[in-house]
Amino acid sequence: MVYNKEEIRERFHDLFEHSLDLIYVNDLKGNFLDANDITLLTLGYEREEIPQISFMDLVDEENLKKAFEVTKEIYTNGKQSKRSEYKIKTKDGNYIYIETFGIPLKKQGKIYAILGIGVNITERKKAAQKIKDSEEMFKAIYKEGPIPTYTWKKVDKDFILIDFNNAAERITNGNVKNFIGIKASQLYRDRPDILEDLSRCINEKLHITRKMDYVFKFSDQEKYLSVNYVSVDPDLIIVNTEDITERKIALENLKESEIKYRNLIENLDVGFYQVTLEGKMLNHNTAHNTILGYDPSENMIGKNVTDFWQVPEDRNEYLELIVKDGVARNYICNALTKNGEKIIVELNSHLIRNEEGWPIRIDGTFIDVTGKIDLEKRLKESEQKFRGLFENTPFTIVILDSKGIIIECNPTTQSMLGYSREELIGNNFRNLNIIHPKNLPTILALFKKFIKGERVHRVDIQIYKKNQSLIWVNLQASLIRIGDDVYVQAIFTDITQRKEADFLVTEEIRKLKELDTIRKNLISRVSHELKTPLVSVSGGAELLLTLYKDTFNQEMIEIIQLIEKGGERLRYLVDNLIDITRIEYDRLQLNKKSEDLSEIIRNSAKEMMYLVKSRKIDINLVLPETFFINVDRIRIEQVILNLLSNAIKNSPPEGEIKIILKKLKKLAEISIIDNGIGLTKEEMDVLFTRFGKIERYGDGYEFLDIQGSGLGLYITKEIVDLHKGEIRAESEGRYKGSKFIVKLPIE
Repeated sequence: MVYNKEEIRERFHDLFEHSLDLIYVNDLKGNFLDANDITLLTLGYEREEIPQISFMDLVDEENLKKAFEVTKEIYTNGKQSKRSEYKIKTKDGNYIYIETFGIPLKKQGKIYAILGIGVNITERKKAAQKIKDSEEMFKAIYKEGPIPTYTWKKVDKDFILIDFNNAAERITNGNVKNFIGIKASQLYRDRPDILEDLSRCINEKLHITRKMDYVFKFSDQEKYLSVNYVSVDPDLIIVNTEDITERKIALENLKESEIKYRNLIENLDVGFYQVTLEGKMLNHNTAHNTILGYDPSENMIGKNVTDFWQVPEDRNEYLELIVKDGVARNYICNALTKNGEKIIVELNSHLIRNEEGWPIRIDGTFIDVTGKIDLEKRLKESEQKFRGLFENTPFTIVILDSKGIIIECNPTTQSMLGYSREELIGNNFRNLNIIHPKNLPTILALFKKFIKGERVHRVDIQIYKKNQSLIWVNLQASLIRIGDDVYVQAIFTDITQRKEADFLVTEEIRKLKELDTIRKNLISRVSHELKTPLVSVSGGAELLLTLYKDTFNQEMIEIIQLIEKGGERLRYLVDNLIDITRIEYDRLQLNKKSEDLSEIIRNSAKEMMYLVKSRKIDINLVLPETFFINVDRIRIEQVILNLLSNAIKNSPPEGEIKIILKKLKKLAEISIIDNGIGLTKEEMDVLFTRFGKIERYGDGYEFLDIQGSGLGLYITKEIVDLHKGEIRAESEGRYKGSKFIVKLPIE
């Protein structure tokens, strides 16, 4: 069945043009075929967008299922549907609620579309939510409220009084409690109207208000009561009664009047007006006053609408348009508020004619679009600023669509690549032979990921300029939206000089690593080569002193002793160099087992006794009898000997050295304390570094033993680290002694 928009418009002309309800037509798949201005205004769409709107896009799964069931019901029985409530998403992403029903449109006996008529109940829904939120408060004030209140429960076809509040007890002088559990048919045998109201309220779920209809006697005095029946549960009714006797007398001579469409227009979120062609105000709603800065309760009837126009003469053009076309849609008007503030409003107006066809008035709505216009203006200014930045930035910027076609580039791109703008725009970047072949697979893979929304990192690539010279660039990209389309913004930075510098640095680092390897190998080889002849030198000197000492004179003995001591020092240096090599190649291995740390310290002190006596130094040991710990005995002896030797060399004659061993939680702490030359902060910073020997010369340093390679403390620290321990030095300064502390974990 082919839909004919003109037929529907002609058939429902008055409904579409003058109804203040939401009027729309959907095909059986939910696509919008037509809608009146109020519907479009409510949903935020323009008339030309109607073919793009589908009911399925405006609702969630739950509401869509409800709409499907209603459509199926209409199509099956061919009758108007019941009212249904839907949660609808507007174009700007907000949600509103509408209550609507559908009428089948038939042609040649077949249903081809559904005419929907609805109202915007968003404010009512909000009010309902507020009522729900205040339910607990209502319960709290029920008992203490000033209005007498009673609770009735439906039992079979009758009602029983089950509760009342304090005000009800007061007004009945406490008699109401005597009626708890009594049926309404017994209490109101002579008041069938009350029984009827109770039944209607519970059966039809009505909120019934009876004002001044009920007359009751209290202490032989007649009183008029206003009674409200509220159904709060399938079988519960709350009845509020209010003594309105005095109000009854005061209002007897007043007449109530109804204003046509008042309730409807007051609930509109947009300004509503009815004016004569001359501009005299006939009617308006609260939103009209609010938008124009007037008090909502102020009566504007009789005022001339030209008072609200920034330039009153501009209304003549508007009037000519509406008289000619009968309608003015989305008409922009420069308006004034009460305090003189200039705003911009958008009018949607209809010309109303009498039965003879003569124009009699203009009905319309309007909204404040000042913010929207200002935003559009700022966006335009922002676009101009962006264009200036885009044109003048020193970075190369290229805009590509999702297929990789270049749609825009800035002047810097032309300068970098040597191509003109015309040579780039409209071409796919794959076909320009700009990217180096080795980088092209990477760029294509990253481009696909980026288009899918995946995050990609910056990348350095090589590209060809038009003259075929090759340069390095850093590429970074981001997704941008222009309208409904997604594009890739690629930014290139020339990093050719940086890359060349990187290559030089990399090459120098490679050479340094080679030199370091040569150094390590040289130290290792020389150390091992020296060790064998050193054994012969030291062993030979020792043998001469043992076997032939008696045959040598004193001068010869001193020369041999000098050779022996020199050999020992050289052997110590070679051993240290070998240890250094092992450390650098991670080959310094530990052979840990349970050892008595106290015994190790005692033996080390005895081994150094010859040096201690020659310098007349006292060594005090503060040790437990035994202290077993898992360590490499040889390496820990090396640590103690190095630290003790260091203390002796830096202590003056007749000085004192103290070695303390104690347990701290799960640690063994060894402290070696001397009263020697001490350490400065600068000296402590280099103590444990490789070849970090501290040189001291001059007056006051004569007692120091300055011999050594500067490797002992470095190796000491590496051994302690391998034991997962720690070592540190403390000193208050020159001539104030030193303290070396070693902590080893007790496993």
